[in-house]
Amino acid sequence: MHRRGNLWQRGLAGSLVFLLIVTVWALAATSASSQGEGDGPALEGKAIFGQKCATCHAIGRQLVGPDLKGVIARREEAWLKTQILSPSVLKAKNDPTAKANLEKFGMSMPDLGLTEQQTEAVIAYLKTAETAPAAARPAQLVPTLAIGLLVIVGLTLTGLIVGNKRVEVRP
Repeated sequence: MHRRGNLWQRGLAGSLVFLLIVTVWALAATSASSQGEGDGPALEGKAIFGQKCATCHAIGRQLVGPDLKGVIARREEAWLKTQILSPSVLKAKNDPTAKANLEKFGMSMPDLGLTEQQTEAVIAYLKTAETAPAAARPAQLVPTLAIGLLVIVGLTLTGLIVGNKRVEVRP
């Protein structure tokens, strides 16, 4: 009878481990697929912003150039497009905003050599960066916590079922 109980416990433990592995695999696959979701142009714009713009600009703080927080609300999209695509055009037209930025920051924005598509992607990123909550959780936080919790519960249950250590309480 003792062996039969052991066999039953091991079978149940094996089933729990299998169920745990399948659940973790499913959650990891869901997490990985949701990581790639999002607005394509905005993701491309974020990468371009990091490569070309982040040296002088930030969102929420001033670096060498102006703080870009709220720039979508402050400037028309056509002006932004021209400023990002070829700032020398605005400088040549004696644009008052470009002129004020030159006076305030001591330098004008250089031509970055971006294409129209790249410029639109950067603008799409600036739009999403302004609407994103400031303290947003990383995309993988909740799935990672769920997987960790499942692993802990699964291992605990497996140890309780398979374990054969007896605790004896003496008065």
